[in-house]
Amino acid sequence: MQYKYWPILILFCLLLFSGVTAAQGNDPLGPSPGHSVLAQRANDPQPAAVEQLTPSSYITVTSTYDDYSDGFSKTCLNASPCTLRRAINQAHNVDASERPVAIIFRLPLTDSGYLPSVEAWKIQVTGSSSYDLRELYGQTIIDGSSQPGGRTDGPKIIIDGQDTHNIGLILRQDQNELRGLAFQNFEDTHVSIASDNNLVEDCWFGLSDDGMHLSSGDDTEPELDSGLALSASIQGNTIRNNVFTGFKGAAVAIRGDNNVFSGNLIGTRADGTVPLPAQFDQHPCLKGAWVGGSGITVADNNNQIGGPTEAEGNLFAGLFLELSETATQGPAIKVNIGSGHIIQNNVIGLDINDEVIGVCGRGLDFGSGPHGMWVQDNVIVETAMSAILMNGNSLDGNTLRGNIIRREHGWPAEQGDNTFAEDAIAYGPTVPDALRGFTPAHITEVDGTSVSGTSGEGSDCPYCVIELFIDNKDAVTETLQSVAVVTATDDGSWTATLPAPLESTQGLRTMSTVPDTFTIIGLDTGTTSNLSRLYANYQVYQPLLFK
Repeated sequence: MQYKYWPILILFCLLLFSGVTAAQGNDPLGPSPGHSVLAQRANDPQPAAVEQLTPSSYITVTSTYDDYSDGFSKTCLNASPCTLRRAINQAHNVDASERPVAIIFRLPLTDSGYLPSVEAWKIQVTGSSSYDLRELYGQTIIDGSSQPGGRTDGPKIIIDGQDTHNIGLILRQDQNELRGLAFQNFEDTHVSIASDNNLVEDCWFGLSDDGMHLSSGDDTEPELDSGLALSASIQGNTIRNNVFTGFKGAAVAIRGDNNVFSGNLIGTRADGTVPLPAQFDQHPCLKGAWVGGSGITVADNNNQIGGPTEAEGNLFAGLFLELSETATQGPAIKVNIGSGHIIQNNVIGLDINDEVIGVCGRGLDFGSGPHGMWVQDNVIVETAMSAILMNGNSLDGNTLRGNIIRREHGWPAEQGDNTFAEDAIAYGPTVPDALRGFTPAHITEVDGTSVSGTSGEGSDCPYCVIELFIDNKDAVTETLQSVAVVTATDDGSWTATLPAPLESTQGLRTMSTVPDTFTIIGLDTGTTSNLSRLYANYQVYQPLLFK
């Protein structure tokens, strides 16, 4: 090729490259390297929920009677009547060819444990704590919903530890199921899971017989420990569609990997409501009112809290314990150090009817430095402290997307030993400096429904994913509505389209999520910034005013 054509060829290549770059930057589903990684991450497979087993054999409980002196020797084969204790003893020794084995119920209305006022049957576990029920031994099902007749709005079988027993049940040897049971009055954890691929669904923990009070029968006396706890180094367990209320310890302690916690109510009555005084300002942190207890804790790796649909989200409301004035109420969801958790479609601070209830601690507490999480589409309303706390020097690679935060009054200042103010997204003292100092996307113009911007000042962000939130112009930092998600070009500029022009009372905030490991030095792909300041334009075409 003659040298005289080289300038033309070079110009053609530059124009071609420029066009490709622009297309990648402005198409939110375009093939820019960073965004493709984030898009793929949003669609990563989530832990699969455990499906119900099909029984091969059955043991039928015919009486609510319990005798601690049975020990482990008496079964429904060598003693009568067939009680829950004897059925569990028998299931423990069932041959592998007869598993899964289902313990079902056929209790008469004449049984002494029948409670006509609630149309349920109560089994009172007798003896001292040394005579707890035997552990389940794999592929064992206890199905309270198998009981004919009885109520349809709650578990028909109630298991009462009478405050003398440590643990209700321990699930070992994999693939056990608990369904349609109510647990109350155990001194320690009501159910412990110590194996893989177990299923707990449609159960109550810590509630009264009718599900409208705490197990003590009133609204202020919680149980001592936890409703359910998973051991470390287990995986594949599913806890769904249960109610956990009134526990001093964690309502649920989730450990291990690839477990699913979805569709549960935490802190409410069985119907998803919370009894409150007439004025919200009197609660949820008022002694003598509803004691919804503690939230949940999450550890280890790749656990799913909520899910990709609203029906799979968990609801937390009315969480409160009567603590000393200097003590801090626990959060709704506390994630300890670990990685890869999905926290999605959870509702914190609203009841089942979308009534504002609030919680007395934080909403999402990432104060121990978890990393590599996907935190999306959660609704966090009227937390007494921060909606989201970020802290820990291992905090890294956490993607926040579409989370709604609402609060009527200003966020609290420093609390107790805390050296930082609470906020919609609060940064504690050990947040990595690179993340703390990263400035989210800057808005340069709002013209009707068109919004344009650049990288944040001093924080170049090519191909970053930018999310825009509507906030009002009061002094409270909130994210009232997510209105756009776009991808910046190679120079950090971006344009978004709002669903409608801003009203005179509205402004915008941004968050930026990085597409690689070098935009925020030392932090991983998918790391999301804090919220920007409020960008508020009072009239279309006027210069932006900031606060």
